[in-house]
Amino acid sequence: MAQIQTPNTRAGWLNFSREAVRSFHTTGAFAPSSARLAARLAAPLAPPQQRNPARVLEVGAGSGVVTRALARRLGPADRLDVVEVNPRFVRMLAESLRTDFALSAASDRIRLHERSILDAELEPRYDVVVSGLPFTNFDPAVVRSMLQRHVDLLVPGGDLTFFGYLGTQRARTAFAGRAEARRHRGAVAVEREFIDRYGLGRATVWRNLPPAHVWHLRAPSPEQT
Repeated sequence: MAQIQTPNTRAGWLNFSREAVRSFHTTGAFAPSSARLAARLAAPLAPPQQRNPARVLEVGAGSGVVTRALARRLGPADRLDVVEVNPRFVRMLAESLRTDFALSAASDRIRLHERSILDAELEPRYDVVVSGLPFTNFDPAVVRSMLQRHVDLLVPGGDLTFFGYLGTQRARTAFAGRAEARRHRGAVAVEREFIDRYGLGRATVWRNLPPAHVWHLRAPSPEQT
């Protein structure tokens, strides 16, 4: 039997890294997320016996580490939409829906969308949105549009998680040109606006390459608007 090439296998790790080098601007990483980071990002989705059926959206799934963490938490009446702009990652995900144990067990509740989050045709609202997009790789205006789109897709009181690597701003300042460092600071400032407006808290995942902060935001309920 052929080995399944998930990001947790050597072959899967190399495949992810090879694709990330080709498309670093939209991938934002050279290694897949660790299981610890995936679990932290998926944490707002409680076990199915503790909640009502949920609609979940993952944005920027890459090769599917976080998708697997979410799939393991899906109940029989839940739905997971997965948005990924990179066609090679979409092909990896589609294959994993057939061959990976966690994903194939929930494949009837998972839909893949090969689109950008800015133009994907999605259902109106989600209870949980998990984003793996490297926001600080984009221009500030694009970051604002993307984050607003994430928030707009949430039900009132819905949860959003996303992450950022530690030390990126210092590295950009030290090694990038002035224009790139300025762009990066602007993108970070937009992130901070949304965190200040909707943020619930931050967790640090040290067992990841590199370590990362995970931000937890919540869409306002009607009485808060």
